[in-house]
Amino acid sequence: MAPRVVSLTPAVFHLPEGVNAVSRAYGAQPIVPRGPAFAPLLAAIRSGVTAALRASEYEPVFLTGTGSTAMAAVLGSCLHPTERLLVIRNGAYGDRLHEFARALGQPMVDMDLPYGERPDLDRVDAILGRGEADAVAVVYGATSSCSLNPVAEIGALCKRHGKKLFVDGVSALFVEPMELGAWGISAVMGSCNKGLHAHPNLTMCLVREDLLAEMQRLPQRAPSLELVKIQAAQAKGSHPYTIDPMSLLQVKAALEALEAEGGVAGRHAIYSARAALLREGYERLGLTIARWEGMPLSSIGTALEIPANVSYEALAHRLATEEVDGHTFEIYAAQGKLSARLFRIFHMGSYELDVYRVFLRALGRALG
Repeated sequence: MAPRVVSLTPAVFHLPEGVNAVSRAYGAQPIVPRGPAFAPLLAAIRSGVTAALRASEYEPVFLTGTGSTAMAAVLGSCLHPTERLLVIRNGAYGDRLHEFARALGQPMVDMDLPYGERPDLDRVDAILGRGEADAVAVVYGATSSCSLNPVAEIGALCKRHGKKLFVDGVSALFVEPMELGAWGISAVMGSCNKGLHAHPNLTMCLVREDLLAEMQRLPQRAPSLELVKIQAAQAKGSHPYTIDPMSLLQVKAALEALEAEGGVAGRHAIYSARAALLREGYERLGLTIARWEGMPLSSIGTALEIPANVSYEALAHRLATEEVDGHTFEIYAAQGKLSARLFRIFHMGSYELDVYRVFLRALGRALG
């Protein structure tokens, strides 16, 4: 029998059985995108997302694509072309926010930091206080360093100065504590994969209602990702472009699985238990957890120093090919500026806690 392949990555991992069951059954019971079953399905997941995130003052918008699609949609829909955007980037996805804003021709204030470094909040306060920026974009769960940016504190500064706040919550929604309204978030870029545990072929944004009203007067600059147009259609039970109803059904099943675990708080507790087990195991095996001052570790994974006695490639190969107790394991290289010294292990998806105990045994063997 082939071993069970366990993905310790942040994108492709085992999903809840209810989500997997959708694709098995869908061929016999498809939903037509403009048929009578579509609008009730869309309404159910729209209300399910806002209920799960306690975000009643936000409008969810679903899009075909990934988290990067959500980035492009928010940046291309929520800003006037002349508004100045402060981009706080201390990881690969902060770099992507900067890249997308530059492609749109958005005026920017670029806070370019070493990966993992905590943003200087006094500097942010000064930039906003001097009126040098009209909006801020920042990543919450920084997967490059497996840490969390101080979004609540940045949100307080944005509220004080009357500025918009756009948050990449792709790796944080549904698993990290996140109070959208209390933190002053104007729009969040999300994912239906990651913390929600559906497939990565559908994504979402959540836009605060007052911003949505303002957006009626803004040019929508990302073709097929115009949040004003799409939200208006989805609120009436339709979609202006092609969207996959099977993916919507998978999101519905993922929301049901989330509720069965106790909602976001329950899933956060599950992930925290995994993190505690694994991090104690890493240190017991002599590995060094990468940490940055003032940046809490995320709940979804851990960045580790590459040990001196083995290369990342050799370690990853052994874990992926040498079976331990019926399992093999796929781990993740670090990104960009950290790739030479770190690797990453994520603990996302629908796995039992014992799977991670098996992994620690496999890791110990692979380390020699």
